[in-house]
Amino acid sequence: MSYLFKIVAFASALASFPAHAENYVVDVNGIVCQFCSLGVAKKVSKLPFVDRSQFNNGVLVEAEEQKVVFAVKPGATMDRQALFAAIEDGGYDPIEVYELLPDGERRAWSP
Repeated sequence: MSYLFKIVAFASALASFPAHAENYVVDVNGIVCQFCSLGVAKKVSKLPFVDRSQFNNGVLVEAEEQKVVFAVKPGATMDRQALFAAIEDGGYDPIEVYELLPDGERRAWSP
């Protein structure tokens, strides 16, 4: 799959975010391939605040961009500590989490 196709597919997924869901993106060091990212996606999708009805069990991993995007259930609160622990347990280093706005822009997350 070409790099341009992957960027277009990722942008399309971001553009299709449901209006009711809260979406976040985490910059993660070390994710280098989609196969390697499966463990992280599985661990993040098991968090109680993740809306598994969105994306692929609530999580979209973009290995080439080293990003994890996830949806939070309406009314739930995102737990940064649990999120970072799940990513670290998957073998990777989470850097920062941002709220993802409907237009694809990021906003610094604050509890």
